[in-house]
Amino acid sequence: MVAARLFRRVASAVRVRYRFEMLVRAIGITALLASSAFGALGCATQRELIDRSASAGLSPCSFWPPPNTALGLTQSALPMQAAGLNKVAVRIATELHAAGYPEPRWYPIGLRYMHGFAVTTRLEALNSDTTPKSRFERWSSLYPDSASLRWLTLARKIPLPRAGRYRVFLIAVTDLPLGSTAVAPTWNEDTVMDGPGVGIGRPRPNGAEASRDLSGYRLGVYVYQYERPQDQVQGELSASGTERSATAQLRAAGLWHLTDSPFIDAQ
Repeated sequence: MVAARLFRRVASAVRVRYRFEMLVRAIGITALLASSAFGALGCATQRELIDRSASAGLSPCSFWPPPNTALGLTQSALPMQAAGLNKVAVRIATELHAAGYPEPRWYPIGLRYMHGFAVTTRLEALNSDTTPKSRFERWSSLYPDSASLRWLTLARKIPLPRAGRYRVFLIAVTDLPLGSTAVAPTWNEDTVMDGPGVGIGRPRPNGAEASRDLSGYRLGVYVYQYERPQDQVQGELSASGTERSATAQLRAAGLWHLTDSPFIDAQ
């Protein structure tokens, strides 16, 4: 009996160690052993503009969209005929380009796009009705690139060029639960989105990926809205539910047709 219990304990330890080693290989040992190494990655300009707080000690890996101002979801799952993530990504890229969003940033959800993908836009200045400002007022040289996940996680107070409202969109296509949360269902190679060893970029067709059944997938649009009062130097992330709804902002931004399914506001 003693020998049997000892054998089970040893076998369990071996399994735990094997899973850990597989995770290290998948995500990158640097991410697990030296979080400071991630500081050299990403957009240094945006990172330096963040008002750092206690959240600066976050993991170098990103697993799920950060807390947001509003969330819009497709009313139903993607149709079965929308096979393959690449086809959906092409449509999203086309709609973003038509609405004037340059060079979005693409992320996998899980290694090898196990659970879909996400895409972020550049910080834009807004009119009072949340439509984008004219081309020359819309973009600021302070934020020349589309927002990174780490920037969205840390940016609670940020310098803004002038008083007013600003916004970033994060569009997620996934079969994981979509909701206003910063916590992924599980934290492993199936849900990691960014970090050392994670390939970033728009999904491309390759074999099984090109014909993946997306009938269990939905599209969610996370809205991050910032506001700088007239008498302040910095802007601040708007609290959830205090600004116009996600569906209203999608219409104002010209992004209502990202998919054929209409959007509803998440509760």
